[in-house]
Amino acid sequence: MASISSRRGSVLALGSTLCWLTLASSARAQDRVDAAGDAQALGSHQRHLRLDLGVRTQFVSDAGLDPFSENDVVPQLSLGASYAFWARDKLSVAGAFGFDYASWSGSARSNETSLDLQRFTLGPEARYHLLRILVVSAKVAPTLTRQSTSLSTGLATDLTKASWKGGVDATAGVAVEVFGYRSGLSRSPRLWVTGEGGYGWTASNRLLLRPDEADDAPQRPKPIDLGELSLSGPLFKISAAVSFW
Repeated sequence: MASISSRRGSVLALGSTLCWLTLASSARAQDRVDAAGDAQALGSHQRHLRLDLGVRTQFVSDAGLDPFSENDVVPQLSLGASYAFWARDKLSVAGAFGFDYASWSGSARSNETSLDLQRFTLGPEARYHLLRILVVSAKVAPTLTRQSTSLSTGLATDLTKASWKGGVDATAGVAVEVFGYRSGLSRSPRLWVTGEGGYGWTASNRLLLRPDEADDAPQRPKPIDLGELSLSGPLFKISAAVSFW
């Protein structure tokens, strides 16, 4: 009887061991499947903080630009930052901030002129992954532009005007990941090349230039009206970007 009980105990122990090994093997296999699925998921390809540096080129046909530029092409240094805060499947939404800067000089009425532009943009951007490394986007965002104009009179004071004007940018674009780990689990930086085009509208600015009020020189030139300036027109932008997660 003792021998039979011993054999039964051995069989039960062996069966328990085999059952435990089977369950453990299944759990490890499921873990590998889950990890592989996570690696193939978009992950940090999609949800990340991205910093952009590029050039924005706008075509402004308004005659008000003539005293400051010899052509209608308006190049600008463009900086940007965005954070993709929501994602579902291949679609995501990011909050995007942009800053553009440009400076021109020309002449009007035989006097030297200058125009400085600083544009701030803030708005949502929708993104859709056609491929893991290929994203299309669309954005409609309000803008606020500071325009600072100056005309040199040759006297002790210049004629100037600085004003803030609202506007809106409507663009569509594409981004291509040119360097980065395949796995969406990777938090290493990714490099992108982006391009976008569309239309930028800015409210018109009446260029009525007046003497600098801080100057007490005895000779004070009269104000000069250079007409209306509208910095609106088609645009495209090309940037290099790096994303973090």
